[in-house]
Amino acid sequence: MDTMLGYHETPVRVQFKDIDRYGQLWHGHAASYFEIGRVDIVRKFDLSVSALLKEKVMAPIIELSCEYKSPAFDDELLIVQTTLLKPEKPLPYLTFHYHIVKNGNDIILTGKTKQVIVRNDGQIRFRIPSTIQERLERIWEYLAEQKSWKE
Repeated sequence: MDTMLGYHETPVRVQFKDIDRYGQLWHGHAASYFEIGRVDIVRKFDLSVSALLKEKVMAPIIELSCEYKSPAFDDELLIVQTTLLKPEKPLPYLTFHYHIVKNGNDIILTGKTKQVIVRNDGQIRFRIPSTIQERLERIWEYLAEQKSWKE
């Protein structure tokens, strides 16, 4: 079973371009808000797309889920809370979970993305390169020291 650790926080404001005719955050932008949180944490540990490509691997998303809890409106400050599950065994998957909140703990969205680590030619890696694994270990050490969700 994968271990859920603490989460990383990334502030983001709802922009006018992201709202629908009802004045609410349009549901189609949920994935881009998840992306903001995911990119913020991986950049901190040198696991950006550029860093992966230097190691001759990619990590395309193969699964995305989202649950809408309540609306967000133009110019509201949201916090994207992002965590990376720590797998029991070193499999070539990265599973991120997200909570997007406002006003402290009012949950707007929750979601999950799963990525698979593949070689640049698209073939699945059965072992994560050691340099990538070391960076993942640093992320998990960091997340173990952060606040966690009470679920």
